[in-house]
Amino acid sequence: MSWLDTLDEIRTRDFSKVPAKERDKIARDVINMSSYAAALVAITPLPLTDVVLTLPIQTGMVITVGHIYGRRVSKASARELIFELGATAGVGLLARQGIKALIPVLGALLTVAPAFAANWAMGRVAMEYFKNPELNREALKEVFRRAREEGGSLFSKDMFDRFRKQNEKVVQQVAEEAREEEEAEAPAPKKKTAAKKTRAKKTRAKKKTAAKKSARR
Repeated sequence: MSWLDTLDEIRTRDFSKVPAKERDKIARDVINMSSYAAALVAITPLPLTDVVLTLPIQTGMVITVGHIYGRRVSKASARELIFELGATAGVGLLARQGIKALIPVLGALLTVAPAFAANWAMGRVAMEYFKNPELNREALKEVFRRAREEGGSLFSKDMFDRFRKQNEKVVQQVAEEAREEEEAEAPAPKKKTAAKKTRAKKTRAKKKTAAKKSARR
């Protein structure tokens, strides 16, 4: 069973009568799996690529964590929440991209653990948000800060290698779908209208006529 299959299975369960401690444990498991997926994306050596590829991973994570705490979260709502939290996570993300730009291959490998920690922190913030929606921005920032430190200590190279062996094809599929979606949403290049083309032709014709007259004189 892949990591995505596990998330799908969790979203079929009814957690209304599940004790709080068990909910927290399952939510942390979801965040852990998603964080290893985000770390796997970080191996891609192109700057800014993982910004696009990590979004569907985090979206699935937020939707699943929300379900565990009895909150129905749509894809659009999950993305809005992620973008809101991005104000807290953005600096670290850009820093990792800078490393990748300077060191095309080794840089990607150096970002694996920070990518895990950043996603872990994002997931922990989502947990606290769903448990207590009244938390203010400063409180969520503090949750993120502490969780990022926690995520740095939780990352395991052995666990990462095992996750990669079991899920690399699935993550690649998610990456391809994210690229296709990004390309589909990109604005198409503007085309000249028929009127503009006609005016352009007339202008060129006038210039040619004027040039011929000048040559005859």
